[in-house]
Amino acid sequence: MGAAMPLALREVRTVSGVFEKLLAEQINIVPRIRSVASVSQSSLRNFLNDENRRDPSFPRVLSSADSDFLGGSFARHTKTWPLDDIDIYLPLDGKDLFYSQGGVRLPYTVVSDNQFLYNPLFGARWMVNSYVSSDRLLLEFARALKRHYPAETKIDTPGCSVAVRLSHGSSANSDGLGYDIVPCFLLRPDATSDFDFYLMPDGKNGWMRTNPRLDTYMTEELQSFHNGLYRRAVKLVKYWNQTQFWNTFGSYYIELAIGLRFWGLKTANTPVQSLSAGVLLAFEALRTAALSGDIASLVKNAPPVKAPSLVPSGHQYLRSVQTIMEDAVTRELSGDIDQAIATWGILFGDSFTS
Repeated sequence: MGAAMPLALREVRTVSGVFEKLLAEQINIVPRIRSVASVSQSSLRNFLNDENRRDPSFPRVLSSADSDFLGGSFARHTKTWPLDDIDIYLPLDGKDLFYSQGGVRLPYTVVSDNQFLYNPLFGARWMVNSYVSSDRLLLEFARALKRHYPAETKIDTPGCSVAVRLSHGSSANSDGLGYDIVPCFLLRPDATSDFDFYLMPDGKNGWMRTNPRLDTYMTEELQSFHNGLYRRAVKLVKYWNQTQFWNTFGSYYIELAIGLRFWGLKTANTPVQSLSAGVLLAFEALRTAALSGDIASLVKNAPPVKAPSLVPSGHQYLRSVQTIMEDAVTRELSGDIDQAIATWGILFGDSFTS
């Protein structure tokens, strides 16, 4: 009598494994598209960096004191599919410029490479009443890009940046790769206790403070401290917001709310140990922030990050979501993995449990 064939082993599922599958299949940026984006954004940056050589009346991008860089969720690796916007910051050479408000010069240095005698920004093309106009800056950057890119490329100035929409990556869910070009100035405070910041267009022909490099630094620190789980937790909450809550929360609001909570855990030397616990903590942070409203910026005197206006039923729903998450984590800790997965599936849909 021959030996019996061994029984097929049942696949052992884990909550983290199901989350990873969801991230890979529904949330993460497809490597091919990220590669295309990398080539496209490099081309954009090179073109704008070289425009001053072709047109001496065009502002020069810093190359030694600072340089162009990527910001936003793409740079922080917290962007979810589809890849429809990439922020490109272009710090302009501020030679002989100064920062003033209400006619009063403020104690900051506008950073320059000091590599040329005359700053082209001193001219009617860029200035109104002796002030650099952010509206004119965006308009002239848009004109330069329109001369360079084919007619089918969409270029617009919707507010704080120049929006460039390419045909690469277009699909049923996306019009293609989008770039937000942000000309800006790096300012260095005279007081050494303060931090550098950037001035970028505010969409009202004025300027506002920001520092996307600080956001990227915080993300990298949190990702390292929290066992590589921070970015995953952020993207999973963003995905829930997109698919279950009608994109009610802004992407950056979500990140800042979660980032501040996870930074508090870092300060307390309490790293997150599992992805499910990380998602629960991330959602708790978002719900707590929503109850408080706007979030103060990481940059001194920058505008607050606006919270959505939620009616009481919206807050009640968020509480119910948190209760379901708490139940899912409790079931996982008790060893009831199948029921934990089913409970998470209530919030993330059929694609989570399939």
